[in-house]
Amino acid sequence: MPVNYLDLRQQARAEALKAKDGLRQVEERRAIAVALFNQRAEDLQAIREQVEQAAQADPRLRCAIPVDEPLTHAEPLPAMPATYTAIAADGSQINPNAHAPVHYFLVNLGAIRLHGGSGDAPEVHTRSDLHVAEYTRSGSYSEEQVSLERDKGERKLLAELASNESAAPIITLTDGPLELWGAKMIDTADNRAFEEHLTEYLAALEQLHQRGAATAGYVDKPRADLLVRMLEVLQLPTGASAVEMRERPLRGVTDAHLLRDTLQPGQRSAIFAIQSQSAKRYFGHLALHFFYLNVGKPGAPWLARVEIPGWVASNKALLDALHAVLVNQNSILGDYTYPYLLHRAHEIALVKFEEHEQVAQLLINELRAMGVEPGELSQKQAAKNLPGRRRFTL
Repeated sequence: MPVNYLDLRQQARAEALKAKDGLRQVEERRAIAVALFNQRAEDLQAIREQVEQAAQADPRLRCAIPVDEPLTHAEPLPAMPATYTAIAADGSQINPNAHAPVHYFLVNLGAIRLHGGSGDAPEVHTRSDLHVAEYTRSGSYSEEQVSLERDKGERKLLAELASNESAAPIITLTDGPLELWGAKMIDTADNRAFEEHLTEYLAALEQLHQRGAATAGYVDKPRADLLVRMLEVLQLPTGASAVEMRERPLRGVTDAHLLRDTLQPGQRSAIFAIQSQSAKRYFGHLALHFFYLNVGKPGAPWLARVEIPGWVASNKALLDALHAVLVNQNSILGDYTYPYLLHRAHEIALVKFEEHEQVAQLLINELRAMGVEPGELSQKQAAKNLPGRRRFTL
């Protein structure tokens, strides 16, 4: 049956009416948030103490922590370094398919390296990792685990490419948060797998630190509310109960929404640390930090969140180089304010739809050459693959 557009139109109209009312409420909450943000802009030590107390009451608390710049700080655009190295990595994947003849997955990594100021063409790197999960993990491998393999692989590839670089400063980028996600796995085996991935991931970060490189995770169109959650904590009464801790009086206001009138094009916000359950995993010079960056144009702000480790947050020269290079990268695609190198890394890493079948057939052929007969396509998938549209009647 086709989509019932008559029903959808009525539902869309109802949702639009709710959205209009919700937007009004969010704007009212934003005004409260902005006022509090400006009021407490210089009160850094007291804010840190309040967040620490709240985190003791609720270890699951996830919010921003000010470092040493006023909340409303707006850092102007620094000068571009005369020479630099910028490396971006991205990954794509073929997830396991329980209906396919073989339960396998593929992680495809792409990277691009640019020597700024040299006039040389960028260098392209690819790496493809194939895993037959059917014979290595009792026939089970989740999409979340594949994503962990991809995210870990991106950072390891950056560390490898940065290790033999001499043109400083070295800027390395990935798309998305710097933090490796997956710690909430419940199954013991999965938790062990995550810990193994995290160990390798942190080792790659340490390698980048030893090399003196800046590394960052770039979040386009962020919907996070780390700053807003911090402001909610500041409104809590002393000794707030667990129920009060979970109240969200500023719900719906995002950090980008909060800062949209604070940052001019090219400016970055203050640097903030992150209070979270995973903070103990990223400690010292690996501690997670972030800032917001307006990569838009006058009258058309566009805020990105940039996540960085502690060693970058505390190194003014690296921080300025990262700031300048990101703004420059966002100017290359014209109307699209997104780092050019990350865009290219995505294009390099992307596994096209037609390649899925080619990889599957390549694997099946090699298995048969080794005397291993692959399984069969599920009956459900076989029915879906029938040519044209068929209707069966009793």
